[in-house]
Amino acid sequence: MSQNRQKAGPDVPQAQAAAGGTSAMATPGRKRAPTVAAGTVAALRPAPALTVRDGISITEAAQLMAAKRADSVLVVDDEESLAGIFTAKDVAFRVVAEGLDARTTYVREIATRNPLCVTSDTPATDALNTMVARGFRHLPVCNEEGDVVGLLDVIRCMYEALEKMERAHQSSKALYAAIEGVEKEWSGHSAQMMNFVNTLRERMSFPDMTTVLDGTDPVIVSPKTSVAEIARQMRASRVTASLIVDDETGNIAGIFTSKDIVLRVIAAGLDPRQCSVVRVMTPHPDTVLPSTSLIDALKRMYERHYLNLPVVDDQGEILGLVDVLRLCYATLEQMKSIQGNGIEDASASGGPMWSRFFSGNLPAELGGPGSSVSDTLHHSQADMYSQVAP
Repeated sequence: MSQNRQKAGPDVPQAQAAAGGTSAMATPGRKRAPTVAAGTVAALRPAPALTVRDGISITEAAQLMAAKRADSVLVVDDEESLAGIFTAKDVAFRVVAEGLDARTTYVREIATRNPLCVTSDTPATDALNTMVARGFRHLPVCNEEGDVVGLLDVIRCMYEALEKMERAHQSSKALYAAIEGVEKEWSGHSAQMMNFVNTLRERMSFPDMTTVLDGTDPVIVSPKTSVAEIARQMRASRVTASLIVDDETGNIAGIFTSKDIVLRVIAAGLDPRQCSVVRVMTPHPDTVLPSTSLIDALKRMYERHYLNLPVVDDQGEILGLVDVLRLCYATLEQMKSIQGNGIEDASASGGPMWSRFFSGNLPAELGGPGSSVSDTLHHSQADMYSQVAP
C-alpha cells in the first residue's frame, strides 16, 4: 500500500529502468539490465520527475516547468529526498487566486508537504487504486532511501493501456487467422486476456459522455476577463479549466487552464491582474457531442494532447467541460467491473486481469513480454510524455 515516504523499493538502477529505460541485450563485458517485475509500479514505467528545491520562487519554478512542458513538480530537500509536491493547480489557487506575487512567493509556501509515494516494487493495483480513491493524477516513486526516482501519471498509464487494448485486439485477430482450421488452443491466460479485451472494447463503446457529465456548469468567462479573476472563479468551482465565450455570438471562443496560468502567464512574467485571458487562451477548442463514446473521447484527447474537452449539443449549446482525469477514472471503473469467466480471478498468476492489462503482464500472443511489439508504445511515447504531469 502507499505510504508517506515509503522505503520498501528496489535499488536505483531498477527504478531508472522503470522511469524510461528498457532491458538491454547482453553484451560481453556488460551486466544484464535488471528485470522489471510484471504487476508492479516499475512495469507501469513511471516518467522521470522534474524536481526543484523549496527555496526557489514560484516564477523560477514556473520557468522550469515551461521548459519541460510540465505542470507538476516534486520538491526535494538538500539530501535529494522527497519533501513535497506542487502543481499548476496549486499555483492557480494558492498564488494567483490569492493575489500573491509569484516573484516573491516561494515553493515552500504552497507545496503539499510529505506526499504519499510508492516504490518501484509496489503492486500496480495498489498504486492505481490509491490514485483513483484519492483523486490523484500523480504519485511519486521513491527508492528505499526516500530519493525520487520517477513520477507515476495515471493519464499516461491509461493512454498506454488503450494502446495495449488496440494492439491486443489486432494480435488476437492475426492469431485467430493463423490457427484457423488447426487443432491448437491458446493458454488459459491468453484466452482470459482476449476475453477481457473484447469485453472492454464492447463496454467502452457503449457509455457515452453523458455518463461523466455531473450537471455542474463549467466556469464561463468573457475574453476580457483577467487571469486573476478566472483563477478565483476556478478555485471557487474547484475546477482547473474554464471556457471563454464570445460576448456577441455566445459561441465558445477559447479554453484556459491552470497549466496555461503557469506556462503562459507566470513563466512569461505577465501580471495575472492585468492580463486578459484572450491573450493567453487556446482559441477555438475542439468539442464533442454527448453521444461520443468514452473511448473515442479519450483517443481524441490522447492524439491531440488535450486535458479538457467541452461537450456541446447539436446546436452548440454548452453542456459541460470534462477533464481527462474524470474519463480515466470512468474507464478504470469499466475495467475493474468486468467479471465472469475467470477474468477477474485475483488469485490467478499475475493478479487481477485489469491490473495485468495495465502493468504489462500480458501473454506474448497479445503483445506481452517476449513479443516483438511489447515495447512499441513505450518508445513511441517516451519523448511525448516525459516529465509531463497535471
